[in-house]
Amino acid sequence: MGKKILLITPPYHCGVVESAGKWTNLGFLYIAGELEKDGHEVEVYDAMAKNHTYEDIEKRIQTSRPDIVGSTAYTATIHDATEVLRLAKSINPDIVTLVGGVHPTMMPEDTLGRGNGDIDYVVRWEGEYTTPELIKAIEGRMKLSDVKGIAYRKGAEVIITP
Repeated sequence: MGKKILLITPPYHCGVVESAGKWTNLGFLYIAGELEKDGHEVEVYDAMAKNHTYEDIEKRIQTSRPDIVGSTAYTATIHDATEVLRLAKSINPDIVTLVGGVHPTMMPEDTLGRGNGDIDYVVRWEGEYTTPELIKAIEGRMKLSDVKGIAYRKGAEVIITP
């Protein structure tokens, strides 16, 4: 039985982003497609395009009851993505959280250092390849150390796989 996965675009607003239009995160659609092929139930929730608040996001997480919550970030949105994952953990500490995107890819230690442990995994590089493998490792179907393109904490140590 697959996992229930909720992918959330953080509610970042600066005016410049919205001037280009409101488009669903294409990367999330690629990731969702690959995860669905592996038997997972995936929901893509674009909180930014919907102009949703953290309160709206909190309600969506409570209603969806996901096993895993993922978000995405470039440097300007890392605070918002971290807040989304913090909300997920505050609702249910057993929710596995992950974040990908440019900032987490280039700065995995910085990313994992945010949120007081609210970020379980960083997905680096191309999420549609890495995320399905990471989920297999979370389920125990492969070793976490064999997943390429992730970062995570093992005690105080940050592990970054190639």
